[in-house]
Amino acid sequence: MSKIKLGFSFLLTLMLVAMFSIVASAAGNTPSYNPGVGDKSGTGVVDGKVATDTDRDNSYNTVDKSNANKTGSGVGGQDANFGNVIKSDDMVKGTDGSHGTQRTHGSYMNNTNSCASCHQTHTAAGASLLFKDGEYATCTACHDGTLGFYNVMGTGSNSAGTFGGTHDGNMSAHLANGTVKLSAAPGGNNAAVSEETSTRGGEWTEEFTCANCHAPHGSYSDRLLNEDPNGMGNTLIKDGGKKLEGTPVLDKTTLPDMKVKYAAADIEITDALGVKSTVNYVVYRFNIGDTGAPTNADYAAKGLQTGDVVLQLMKWNGTQYVIDTDPWLHEYDFDSTHTKHYWTAFYDGTKYADNYADPTYAGKYIDKVHTDSLKAGEKLGKGFLGVRADNTTYPGATALTTAVNGVTFGNMARSYVVKLDVSTPDANNVTTTNVATLWGSSAGGKGVAMSTWCASCHTDYLASSGKETGTFDHAYRHTTTSDSYTCVRCHFAHGTDVTIMRDARGLTYQNILADTTNYFPGVTGDARTAMVKDYLLDKNHLLH
Repeated sequence: MSKIKLGFSFLLTLMLVAMFSIVASAAGNTPSYNPGVGDKSGTGVVDGKVATDTDRDNSYNTVDKSNANKTGSGVGGQDANFGNVIKSDDMVKGTDGSHGTQRTHGSYMNNTNSCASCHQTHTAAGASLLFKDGEYATCTACHDGTLGFYNVMGTGSNSAGTFGGTHDGNMSAHLANGTVKLSAAPGGNNAAVSEETSTRGGEWTEEFTCANCHAPHGSYSDRLLNEDPNGMGNTLIKDGGKKLEGTPVLDKTTLPDMKVKYAAADIEITDALGVKSTVNYVVYRFNIGDTGAPTNADYAAKGLQTGDVVLQLMKWNGTQYVIDTDPWLHEYDFDSTHTKHYWTAFYDGTKYADNYADPTYAGKYIDKVHTDSLKAGEKLGKGFLGVRADNTTYPGATALTTAVNGVTFGNMARSYVVKLDVSTPDANNVTTTNVATLWGSSAGGKGVAMSTWCASCHTDYLASSGKETGTFDHAYRHTTTSDSYTCVRCHFAHGTDVTIMRDARGLTYQNILADTTNYFPGVTGDARTAMVKDYLLDKNHLLH
């Protein structure tokens, strides 16, 4: 989860959608740690915190599981030792005492020590060398407020709600401790719940943890939102995802005019109600400097120069082709022969033999150009791949250029990108008071991007007003497909809490607590606190 601390007003706190009220009710109203789920010690966590976890603490002394990096010491506990933890603003850089920044969630150097913030080579407590036992335990060890990091547990959190559900809270939270699977998402793939199989794309049988929403190693989105939620980035568009398959690679001989549609690239999609729609993508191949070539400031930013060959994804907008800037996902899968098969790759039509050792890939196309050639001068950008025509600096560049010029079609797994308006906070640490600007509506599409990200799991809830929607349950819903009315206009990711709500007059918990003249005059102390919380309590919180 991101360590960035941004103050948001009530409307701004409506970030990172949460439609898990049904799940929270089914699994228990308080998502405190489930013994045996993520935390194999069974100690349990109350509201995300424990008095001490010395028995699981990979310390830094020479007696108890010594860890030279001092990560893990005091993390997740309430004692004074948490001051020893290496934090992003606690790395002494110079002899003068100046501080540097430890990049915990991205922007790593190739000689970084930042990996040790979460991983321990010889003393790890969990899989993937995590210093705590499980993803939830690792994330909440720092993000429970004890270290001053982004707090997802504390009452009164003004960022994205809180996992610390109490009688104050009206919980509607993602239960991110591995207790439930992605298929438990309301409006999601219900078929996967009982059958353990999916009727559409996605990773529905995967356990739900913090990492399903956030990418701990960095992402293209604000708040480290996962670029491939529920595996939908590598799921075909026809199955509800964003991956393009068999997209033709064209150049100026076959696409001389960007205002003429290449009809052979149409992809027809039929939704659950039988409504058909068409999307049209092509990959345009050109050389930097060509007349009429697409323009993208990222070409120069990535170091491409005149003459370099580029493969740029283009989308038909109804009038002409425009560049598509969704970043590509560059992962791959291994087959039984330990050969890589890339999510994003381009092909020239050659295939594996019918008797190929792994029958899953027998007779399928061979990746000719893929995202594993950086040393040969490959440059990757938002929606494109380019190659430096410099065989001296980049041995192998000539062969790679030849391969790029020979491909005829490609597959592209594409990232989800969600951006927020995070302009300079005012005196009250609020970035904006206009919910429309939260998504940068003037630029268009950013609010829809947020709802689309949410709908990677809550598939039925991406809706336009007045239209029946639902793959798994058919219903009319209010719109979530505009920048002004999105999922997060109503939902919190980490659960609602009355101390971050406003009443009908726009007053916050703190406003009402301080107004002893108009609200509950004469009531003081704990009694007043309880009365204000009861006043703000949502009486209809169980309705969805």
